[in-house]
Amino acid sequence: MKKHDVIVVGAGPVGSYTAYLLARKGLDVGILEKNQTIGKDVNCTGVVSAKCFKRFVLPDKTILRPIDSIKAFSPSGNYVRYRAASPLAYVVNRSLFEQEINALAVREGATVYLNARVERFNVADGRFEVKVRTEEEQREIGSAMGVVATGFDLNPPKGVSTGPKDYLYGIQTEAKVKDIGNEIEIYFGREIVPGSFAWIVPTNNGLSKIGLIAKKNPAALLNGFLRNPLIGDRINSDDNQIKCSPIPYGSTPKSHAERLIIVGEAAGQVKTTTGGGIYFGFLCSEIAASVITKAFRKKDFSEKALQEYDVNWRKAIDPELKAGKFLRNFFSRLSDTQINLFIDLARTDGILPMIKENNFDWQRDLIMSLFRKVFAKKIFRTRKSNLTQIIHHS
Repeated sequence: MKKHDVIVVGAGPVGSYTAYLLARKGLDVGILEKNQTIGKDVNCTGVVSAKCFKRFVLPDKTILRPIDSIKAFSPSGNYVRYRAASPLAYVVNRSLFEQEINALAVREGATVYLNARVERFNVADGRFEVKVRTEEEQREIGSAMGVVATGFDLNPPKGVSTGPKDYLYGIQTEAKVKDIGNEIEIYFGREIVPGSFAWIVPTNNGLSKIGLIAKKNPAALLNGFLRNPLIGDRINSDDNQIKCSPIPYGSTPKSHAERLIIVGEAAGQVKTTTGGGIYFGFLCSEIAASVITKAFRKKDFSEKALQEYDVNWRKAIDPELKAGKFLRNFFSRLSDTQINLFIDLARTDGILPMIKENNFDWQRDLIMSLFRKVFAKKIFRTRKSNLTQIIHHS
């Protein structure tokens, strides 16, 4: 491995997109990927908003199908449907999506090193050093700057500042589901998954991804969901592979250091409502690339110079992360009866038009509007002390 201007650790979509932006600015970029292939063993529903595709000019060839409808089910089986005139989002082939984003970086001149597992980061002698292990050898390589885009890892390589403290589990399987169409199905209820939600997302060839996000016991909850009377008769889930991985729930206390920037899930740049990381990750990649190119222009890679990245990305998305936590904390206190009433309310009390007026990726305004509307209802009223607890924990 030769020396580069910037080493990006992780060839996932956020790492590769950051590398692409930096290489396009004329920097010599190396990408270290621990796996032997790009896009291996991905655990993701692959739902990317239509606005994200347009905003970041993403490759259309990765799209499996459009999504123009979302159907939300209460514990009793009642539902509310949100249907749009044009696609809300697209389901992508997630492995191909990673490969295509990586190919953008390669076409701009970035170099990819596969099967290169990073064991340690270090800043010494005026450079960013990485200790790398491959099948053949162990060695150190250096660069002027490092970007950590490893995804969220409960055991990150040594030398990285503390990652996000809180996390949830995302677990899913793939199976054939009857009568799904171009529609995502969302399921709520304490018996399904307390304080969170489960989903069915159609992919292709009659298959759908079925999963949920949970604080604990994800496997037991998924098995219970697959047997739930609301969906059990529609699903053929015999012996299908189950994938489970941690999802950061909130941001890292610090996302920069001397000659180092952290992006994507490793920094907690993930929606606290759905666990999606593509839109926020790409947005923060742009902020990171801007700050890094400025550092090269000024030849200043100090922690103080790179603090601009930390300040700017938090200013952009921290209100969204906090609003998502606010919503989750509120829903975790609702009984199934109240969730049933909430879904009924959404059908009849003007909430659906409110949803249609808001952005798929930017959810804070919608969350606050929903809360103000439903909190005014007697069934959702809570004592002031409980409300203070919800706000504090968000």
